[in-house]
Amino acid sequence: MKVLVAVGSKYGATREVATRIAEDIRSHGFEVDLLDACDVQGIQYYEAVIIGSAVYGGLWRRDASALIKQHRDELIAKDVWLFSVGMETVVKPGQPLDESDGFAREVQAHDHARFPGAINWDRLNVGEKALIKALNPPMGDFRDFTAVREWAERVAAKLEELAAA
Repeated sequence: MKVLVAVGSKYGATREVATRIAEDIRSHGFEVDLLDACDVQGIQYYEAVIIGSAVYGGLWRRDASALIKQHRDELIAKDVWLFSVGMETVVKPGQPLDESDGFAREVQAHDHARFPGAINWDRLNVGEKALIKALNPPMGDFRDFTAVREWAERVAAKLEELAAA
């Protein structure tokens, strides 16, 4: 089974999460391509697709959301998982959902995982720094690679089940 892991990442923290997911899926014997979402030319050669993005203000990166929008009908016919990485990834009951939840419903994703992200002050541009000052989120690297690995293991188990069917 050939699997695509596509990612929208601005500063690389989300790409590192995607790399861990791709490595874990690959360790189960699957052929995995890891691509930036903007570099995906098509998804027709993949049986399964995992798409992730950094989340900013409740929105996915444009390249990742464009990938979903451009290939929506094809994605519905495939096994799809989504993941979001950012400081806003914990949704509490009653809290409005971000656009990625809509994407997950649209493409009938098996799952949509949310992982905390990282903010590196030194890599932000002037506009981002002004926004960060106003929002005052926690600074640092909050990524939980144990949770990422556990999720990737569940995805791999489902892929093995689907491949055996």
